[in-house]
Formats: sequence, structure tokens, C-alpha cells
Amino acid sequence: MAVIRALGLVWEGYYVYTDKNVDKYAPARSGVYKIGIVQKGGGLKVRYIGQANDLQRRLKEHLDFDNEQNECLRRRLEKYAARFAFAEISGQKDRDGAERALYYHYKPVCNDEDSIPTDPDIVINYK
Repeated sequence: MAVIRALGLVWEGYYVYTDKNVDKYAPARSGVYKIGIVQKGGGLKVRYIGQANDLQRRLKEHLDFDNEQNECLRRRLEKYAARFAFAEISGQKDRDGAERALYYHYKPVCNDEDSIPTDPDIVINYK
């Protein structure tokens, strides 16, 4: 597959993943996001990536453990300290391409490969 183009993202975060911080930092605008789990020694491992029309709403939905459908993500968020980061992206095709690039870069264990967009192929910055 040919690379369509490069997309320079402005990443915000990694913030402690709490309702209060989502309200404070995440915009009610569209974009992509990463959820990482703090590892022993202080490192961070991205375990889930996603996209949303409303980043604030979607990030808060993941913290609603009674309704979180992704069992892998729910278990990790309940058990471990987590951080979130996001980048605003308005266009759907750009969000699809960024989510796809993030998935293949991080290979997050809580994402289902079948739910990742199949195109377009773009190059992004990960930090």
C-alpha cells in the first residue's frame, strides 16, 4: 500500500486518567487517543487506542466500568494506574488513518485488530 501522506499531530498528555483530568484537559472535539498503563519502574505501555467525534465524552465512557464493553481495557483500568494522551483531528479519513497507524505502531493488547480501519495508510508522529 502506498502512503497517502504524512500527518503531523499535536499530542497532549500523558495525563493521569481520571474523570477530573478528562474534564480538565480533553476537548469535546474529534481526534485520536491513547490509553497507557504505568509499568513497574515508571514506564508507560500503550494498551488501547481509539478515535472519537468527542474526545472528552469517549474518554469518560471508558472510565464508566459498569458499562465498558472492552473487558481487557476495563480490567486494566480498574487494577492499574493509567494515563491518556490525545491529538485533535477533524477529518474522518485522517482519524481513520491515524488510528490505523497507532494500532500498527503500538500493537495495543486491548484493541481488536478487526475493528481497526483498513485505510487510508498515512504516516504520523507518535509523540
